[in-house]
Amino acid sequence: MNVLKNKWIKVSSFVLFTALTFFGYGCGSGNPYVADDGANHSDAIQVVTDVNFAGSVLGADKPVLVDFWATWCGPCLQMAPAVSQLADEYKDRAIVAKVDVDKNPDISNKYDISAIPTFIVFNQGEEVMRYTGSTTIKGLRSMLDKQLTVASKTEPTVTVD
Repeated sequence: MNVLKNKWIKVSSFVLFTALTFFGYGCGSGNPYVADDGANHSDAIQVVTDVNFAGSVLGADKPVLVDFWATWCGPCLQMAPAVSQLADEYKDRAIVAKVDVDKNPDISNKYDISAIPTFIVFNQGEEVMRYTGSTTIKGLRSMLDKQLTVASKTEPTVTVD
């Protein structure tokens, strides 16, 4: 009986040690799943809230890609570098914005954000495209490029004689 008890203690100790070791590594600063307050993003990204959404997104004079995300969402945090890069690349042609769904429930509910990340493209105040889930920077570029093409076709041309 004593042998079984000692064996059980050794196995339990090993399992506990292993679990704590993996948990410890999972909480490090190099982990992409560690919560982020959104401060580690490009200056070209607009942080949008329930208060300023209408003016910043719906009132924009160019296409807007809005990233609905949360600090605890692993896929959202994995997408953050691509979203930042996109904001830098398109800063003169489009707006890239982020909405933290936990801090901005009104706008998240208005647009039926039920899963994150969700990317919505707005053009002239209207939702024109939506994608839910992780994607690549190529996918995000494609979303914006389609709207930039539409915008360039609808802009009036002026000729001077």
